[in-house]
Amino acid sequence: MVGSVDRLVTDIDAVAQPVAQSIIGFATMQTELSALADGVAAGRGHLAMAETRTQSILSISEDFMLFPVESDFQTADGLYIALARAKAAQIAALFIDATATGKISMANLFDHSYCEVRDSDPKQVMTRFIAFTDRALPALQEPVLAFDQRIACCAAVDRNGYLPTHNAIYSHLQGSDPIWNAANCCNRRIFNDRTALSAERSTKPFLLQTYWRNIGGSKFALMKDCSAPITVNGRHWDRLRLAFKA
Repeated sequence: MVGSVDRLVTDIDAVAQPVAQSIIGFATMQTELSALADGVAAGRGHLAMAETRTQSILSISEDFMLFPVESDFQTADGLYIALARAKAAQIAALFIDATATGKISMANLFDHSYCEVRDSDPKQVMTRFIAFTDRALPALQEPVLAFDQRIACCAAVDRNGYLPTHNAIYSHLQGSDPIWNAANCCNRRIFNDRTALSAERSTKPFLLQTYWRNIGGSKFALMKDCSAPITVNGRHWDRLRLAFKA
């Protein structure tokens, strides 16, 4: 019996030793994982700081673009800036005339009660001015695409980034593939990315931005976005956005 107990104790010691080593190993791994988590958190903080600084640099460069254009100095993007401002002025005049002649009321033109389109993906919404913009805007927006082969799109957006009536090539009916929809069904959608938000919040005569545009299938293209304000009877409806290849 004593011999059996001794062998049992020996066996237990033999099992206990690797368990103890595993516990030490797990403790070491936990310490290393904690250090890794701290490093990731610190890296996230540095990235956030870098993003803030990058956005500040972008804002400064965008403000700087105002000076040569307003001084009538010709730049490589001058033609696109002039085109965006001219189209914005035409759309503003169209809206003003429409409200004066009863084609649409100011209340409906500035309607922001967005009603979601059922089963849409990405989400599309409707407002009371959709029928009007669908009739009125294509005649002004579509010809812009033929101005230059670098121009990708031209559309008016309201102050919340809502794009009611897009160019025909981006206004297809949605299908079952949300990735295809994202690239080909861009009308009736609210855009709140950095470029869109900067355009919406701007009250400058124009704003020129550079950004990466999602063209579908995880592909991106470097673009420039020029926007100009649309003001109707003293109220800021929002902006005309013109996107062209950088």
